Amino acid sequence: MKESLKNLRIGVLMGGKSVEREVSLKSGKAVLNALTGMGYNAFGFDLGENFTENLKKIDICFIALHGTLGEDGRVQGTLDLFGIPYTGSGVCASAIAMDKIRSKVIFNYYGLKTPPFFFIAKGEDRGIEENVLKSRFGQFNPPYFVKPNSSGSSIGCSIVNSTGEELEQALNNALKYDDEVLVEKYIKGREIQFAVVSGNPLGCIEVKPKDTFYSYAAKYTKGQTQYLLEPVLTKEEYKACESAAVNAHKLIGCKGVSRTDIILDGEGNAVVLEINTLPGLTEFSLVPMIAGNKGISFNELIENIIEDAIIEK
Repeated sequence: MKESLKNLRIGVLMGGKSVEREVSLKSGKAVLNALTGMGYNAFGFDLGENFTENLKKIDICFIALHGTLGEDGRVQGTLDLFGIPYTGSGVCASAIAMDKIRSKVIFNYYGLKTPPFFFIAKGEDRGIEENVLKSRFGQFNPPYFVKPNSSGSSIGCSIVNSTGEELEQALNNALKYDDEVLVEKYIKGREIQFAVVSGNPLGCIEVKPKDTFYSYAAKYTKGQTQYLLEPVLTKEEYKACESAAVNAHKLIGCKGVSRTDIILDGEGNAVVLEINTLPGLTEFSLVPMIAGNKGISFNELIENIIEDAIIEK
């Protein structure tokens, strides 16, 4: 199968228009370098550079986009219309996973543990509706984790310890990046990132950022995070994380590779924060680290992702 893939024209779609553009360019370039280095017939292109014309030149699209207009189902729908196979999840799963609020509703419905939450929409008059907001915040006490609903790389996220000015600033900051803001109960614990490939568990990594949480700087600045590829977990803790990640992947309907962000609390519960349908593929990215720890090289990982896309689509 892998040798026959070398007859295909592979387009690596990167960049895009989201706030994660720079991360996407790094992922895309890493993928493109791997493919050309292995002898694949591949080229890179951006979302805004003769997009439809480039689609006519390819047999398969390796999606290396992150964030809106890339990870949210819209590009996937376009590729479906053109009849072009592509890597990662389809339209519906991509859209749901990108929507943190609605994906949490699904997790709750099917019994996956996830932090209690509510959301605030742009344009909602927080002064006039003060009593409504107080009733929402009264559902659980601070600290809160405030994040844009459909953004990634921890951009616009904050930990808030009170309901006063600190919270107002966090909400306004998050609303710069999205029309809806998710406010979760902040769960203190160990941050476990678990990768799933084609519905099967690949493995996990524990991240220990120097920052108060796994922020953008912690993710993409060398030396700002400690990565534990063999985290010290009991058999029960590992199984809880594995089960949470596999179930999240299947419930959302993901294809290919996904990465689930989990907090392992003090009681050994695996609390799902969100699921990523197009995990990063940069030098700091977690899925390549997890794969490498399992004896799967970056090149092999990229080949497996493409092969899976051909089979699934």
